[in-house]
Amino acid sequence: MGAERRWLFTLFSSAFLSLLFLLVYSISVFSSSKQFPSIIHHGIHYPPAFAYYISGGRGDKDRILRLLLAVYHPRNRYLLHLGAEASDKERIELVGAVNAVPAIRSFGNVDVVGKPGRLTYMGSSNLAAILRAAAILLRMDAGWTWFVSLSAMDYPLITQDDARKGCLLSRMY
Repeated sequence: MGAERRWLFTLFSSAFLSLLFLLVYSISVFSSSKQFPSIIHHGIHYPPAFAYYISGGRGDKDRILRLLLAVYHPRNRYLLHLGAEASDKERIELVGAVNAVPAIRSFGNVDVVGKPGRLTYMGSSNLAAILRAAAILLRMDAGWTWFVSLSAMDYPLITQDDARKGCLLSRMY
């Protein structure tokens, strides 16, 4: 009887430790907010990196997200801006939608402006907002080569990778 108890004790102890290890590992994997290690290199011998400033107003949350997903690339940096006329609820929903995309969350290269300013697209406030966005993006990450300003009304016809292929094809002809 003593040998059977030792055998059962060993079996249940190893099963319990295995289960505990599996539980701790799964919690650490799913709750970890670590970003991917940076395998993206910047410089002359690598493809260019872009800094995108995507802006919009009230009701443009979904368009901004769709535009972001259309031009998204891990090499780039993004700053999203909902104007002052948009509600705080819209802004929070935009942040939630951005954070719901695993690649964006992992690379951590998308930010949303927290304190928006009023924009008049035909006035100097739009130019001031674009210059402010470029300054913010430079402070966050200076590894980009080109700056692109987009409105929520814009929608790209081709992706960054397709545009690069098009440039290579046009050089060949």
